Order: sequence, then structure tokens, then C-alpha cells
Amino acid sequence: MVSSMKKHIVLILAFLLLIMTGSGTAEAASIDATVVQINKYGHARLDITEADFTRAGFDLGDIVTVTCGSYVADMPVFNGYYADRGECMIRVDPNTGNISLCVNYGSFSETAGVDAGDAVTITMKEKDGARTTQEINNLVYSDDRADYASDAIFANFRPVAEGKLYRSASPIDNRANRAHYADRLIQEAGVQTVMNMANTPEAITAFITAEDFDSPCYRDLFEAGKVFAVQMTVDFASEDFAADVVKGYSFLAEGNTPYLVHCREGKDRTGFAVMVLEALMGWDVAQIVADYVQTYTNYYGIEPGTEKYDMIADKNIREMLCVMAGPEYGTSLEDIDLKTAAETYLIHYGMGEETLKLLEGKLM
Repeated sequence: MVSSMKKHIVLILAFLLLIMTGSGTAEAASIDATVVQINKYGHARLDITEADFTRAGFDLGDIVTVTCGSYVADMPVFNGYYADRGECMIRVDPNTGNISLCVNYGSFSETAGVDAGDAVTITMKEKDGARTTQEINNLVYSDDRADYASDAIFANFRPVAEGKLYRSASPIDNRANRAHYADRLIQEAGVQTVMNMANTPEAITAFITAEDFDSPCYRDLFEAGKVFAVQMTVDFASEDFAADVVKGYSFLAEGNTPYLVHCREGKDRTGFAVMVLEALMGWDVAQIVADYVQTYTNYYGIEPGTEKYDMIADKNIREMLCVMAGPEYGTSLEDIDLKTAAETYLIHYGMGEETLKLLEGKLM
């Protein structure tokens, strides 16, 4: 009697398990969406949010399969641009929760042939398959001045060569609450000529007329014709980027020092441009790497000797150095004459030798 009861219990449990699991294989998470916008960088924003994505079973660090028409590709889900250069990813905007299909330093719209209105299906490929990369790179900073030790750290402002060259976050675009602080610091430094890599002249005019405008030094420089302004691509390896760098440097060469180079955060576009100028001034790899990663210390508190610090240096500034100097990414840079490499880079993309000599003379 007891044995028979045990058999019935086992059968009941097996039946319940079968109902709960279906055929025994869990169905992969999946969600349908529509492209609602292609932004200026070619990212495809979808009509779903992070909340929709989470309810469907997806998380940061997953690897998914994206299907849009004939385009099918596997890619990681990140909340920042952590994919290798030229690689696809889904980005969950940490501020808005918007979901976008992106190519890091490229255009997803062109890569996948997608446009606004196209249908997209996202299916789970590998749960937590890129979790380690997400966790190491998960970087979010505050726009509250009180969270930083000084105005200079908050504005990511610092001298590259005291009295000659400075870098900072934007002193004109106040969307991150930093413009006024950066503006006051460039005034104190006596900045005379500016290379703005993030804005058109029309955008600068719009900032000046905004209600929260409080950057009088920058306004005076702009109205005096001392600001070179061009909205540059974020793809530092592209010919368009290099051509704009040459135009900006040619403008600086004709102006007076101290110079200021900035984009919006003073991080990546500024990082590349300042790197080239540092190479022209004879800096070595270690000095250039340390200056670049200082921005990540300012914004995110990342300290030398940590895994995040080393990864950022390797994936970002060392790759930038390779783009400028010519060797394949991953090749040792220690034996390369970076000054000569920087000169060759600029001349190759259109800078005249006399203009280059003028620029170097003012920096030295």
C-alpha cells in the first residue's frame, strides 16, 4: 500500500514538472521592437525601454541575437560603449532607459541597412555571456558639483602644458552642469584660442541664448573669432576625423596660446586630439596614457593599478596611439618615435609643413 502511494506521488510530481517545463527546454527570451529614430551617429533607437527589456528576460551583460530584415547578428547588451571598435552592441542608456542598436565608433544604420520604421526581433543567445565586460566597464558619473573634490576635477579641466595647452569638458554646453566651472577656469588660465570638437557655430549660438547660459569668457572668445567649432565624428580612426583634426590644429597654429581643446566631456575626441599634441611635444607612451586615464579618475574615481584602469588604457588610449602611429592594435608602442609619428599623421591628412612647424613652435 505504501509502495503504491509512493508511485502515485512520483507520477504526480513528474506530471506537474512536465506541465511547468513543457518539453523540458525553457523558451529563449525574445522581444519585438521597431526602430523609431536613427541619430546623428547612426545608432538605431527602438520603441522599447529598459523596463520592457527587463520584463522580457534580458539583462546587462547578456549576449543576444538581433534580427532586422535580412540582417542577423549576435551582440552584447551594455549600458556603455564597451564593445570593441567597429563591433555591434545593444546599448541601454543609463540616464533615459532608451534601447539602441549601435556600432562602437561606427554607424549601425549603415552596417545593418536599417532605418526608422523597421521591425526588429531580439532573442537571447547567451545569458550573462558578456557579464564580466559589463561589470568592469560599468561607469556612471554624477553631474552634481558636491560629489567632486574641486571645480577642476568636476570640469575635467587641467593643463597639458602649463601656459600653453589645456583640456576640459565643454565650457559652453551646460547639459552636464559643468560649463560655468570650465568657463571660469579657462578665464583664469588666460585661454586665447579654442578647438571645440563637439559643436557647430550654430549650436554655440544656441547655447549662448539659453536661459542657463553663464559662460561669458567663452562667449567673448567665440564672438572674437577665436573658437574653431566643428561637430566631429566620434570615430577617431576615420579620415573625416583626421581631416577635422588638421583643420582645428591649423586654426590653433594661427592663434595665440594658451590653447584649449575640448569636446562635450573632454574625454575621447579630446583624448585623441590632445594625444597627438602631446606626441608633438615629445611625450612618451606612459605620460600620454596617464593623462588620458586621468579623465576617468576625475569622472569615475578609477585609480592606477586597478583592473578597470588597465583595461581602459589598453582598449582606449593605446588603440588611439596605434591609429596615429600606424602599427596594428596590440603591437608594442615603446620603440616608436611618437613625435615623428604625429608629424607624419598630420602631414598625411593635409597639414602643411610650415603650419606644422608653427604649431610645434607655439607648443614648445
